[in-house]
Amino acid sequence: MVKDEYLIRKIFDLFRLPMVFCSQDELYAHLPEEKGMCPLAQDEKMRGKICTFSEKMDKPYMYLENTYIYYGVIPLVENDLCIIGPISRMEPTREVLENYRHIHGTEKKFEIGKCGFGTTSKLLVLGQYLLTGEKTDISEVSFNVADTMTDTFNPDSDMEHYQLEQSEEDRTHDSIDYENQVMNMVKNGDVDGMKAIMNIDMIDTDDIGKVADSSLKQTEYLIVSFIALITRAAIEGGLLPEYSYQMGDIYLRELEKCKTAMDMSLVGAKAQIAFTEAVRDAKLERSRLSYIEECKDYIAKHLRQPFKVGDIAPAINVNRTYLAKKFTEIEGITIQQYIMKERCKHAANLLKYSDYPISIISEYFSFASQSHFGVQFRKYYGVTPNEYRNNNKYIGSYDSPQNRK
Repeated sequence: MVKDEYLIRKIFDLFRLPMVFCSQDELYAHLPEEKGMCPLAQDEKMRGKICTFSEKMDKPYMYLENTYIYYGVIPLVENDLCIIGPISRMEPTREVLENYRHIHGTEKKFEIGKCGFGTTSKLLVLGQYLLTGEKTDISEVSFNVADTMTDTFNPDSDMEHYQLEQSEEDRTHDSIDYENQVMNMVKNGDVDGMKAIMNIDMIDTDDIGKVADSSLKQTEYLIVSFIALITRAAIEGGLLPEYSYQMGDIYLRELEKCKTAMDMSLVGAKAQIAFTEAVRDAKLERSRLSYIEECKDYIAKHLRQPFKVGDIAPAINVNRTYLAKKFTEIEGITIQQYIMKERCKHAANLLKYSDYPISIISEYFSFASQSHFGVQFRKYYGVTPNEYRNNNKYIGSYDSPQNRK
C-alpha cells in the first residue's frame, strides 16, 4: 500500500508530524516508527472514527477533534488513508497534552506538534499529489468537526462548500481596521485576501467593548453582529438578498448550538469564508453569462469556418487581452485550446456516426491539414482518427449500409 517510502519519509522529515497509513481493518505503517511515539498507531478507536468519516470524503480534509487538536486526512486507494496527526492549532500546554493522553489511553509522553490550518492544507495537497498523483486545489481542502464539538454543519449541501485556512499568530491591528477589511473583501468576493487576513488568530472579543458580563455571551453577541454585517456586505457585493439572508440564518442557528467561545469563533470564521466565496461565485457567474458565454457562442457559430482567435474580442466588444486572461482563469484552458477541443469533439461525432472520409472531416472543421487534424485529435482522444472510428463506429449510423436499405 505504501508505494514510495522515500517520499513519505521526506514529508515526515519536513513537517515532523506523526503519520499513519491504514484502512478500517488494518494498520499498514506509521512514522515515527518508535513504539508509542505515534499516537494513532496505538489508538485503534480514533483511527476507526476517522476511517468511518472518510467513507463520504474523496478529497483531503481536516478533522477537528476539539478546539485545539485536529488531524489531516488524505484519501488513498480502496478506502486506504494517510492520517497526519494529532496536530495542535496552538502551542499545546501541559494540560492539553495530559488530557489527550488520558482520553486516548496512550502511554508514552510524546509531543504534539503545532501547525496552523493553512500550512496543513498545503501539506495535505502536497501529500495527495506525491502519494496518488492526484491534484487538489488548497481551496478544496474541507474543514470538519467531530461530533464531540458542535455538530458538523448540515443545512443544505450547496452551502457547505467552504474552507477555513487559518494559523495561529498574534494580531497586530485593531478591530475597526479588521472589520473594514473583512467587509470590503466580502463585497469584492476576495477569497484569497480573506484567507490571508485569517492566517492569524481570531480577534480577542474581550478587547472589543463590553456588551455582556459573561465572556461567552460577549462572544456570542459580537459574532451575531458580525454575521449581520457580512450578510449585508454580501448583498452589496451582488449576492441575492434572499440567499444572503438564508445563509445568515444558517450560521446564526449554528451559533446557537455552540457551548464554548472557541466554537463560536469557528462559526464566525466559517461564515467569513462562506459569504466571501458565495459573492465570488456570483460575480464569476455573471461574468460567465456575459462575455465568456458570448465567446463560446461565437466559437460554436464559427466552428466550421477558418476564423482566428483575434476575431472574437472585437465581435463581442471586449478587450482581447482581458478576454483571453479571464477565459483561461474561468475555463482552465486558453481560447485556442477550447476551439481545438470543440472541433475535435464534433469531429469525433462524425467519425462515430458517419462514413465521411477523414480528409473531408478534417476540411469540414477547418484544420490546416489532415495530418494536423490527426495530431490534434490524438492529444484529446489518445488515438488517431482512424483508430477512433474503428473502435467506436456506431452500427446504426444514418450513413451505414444497414440504414440505406
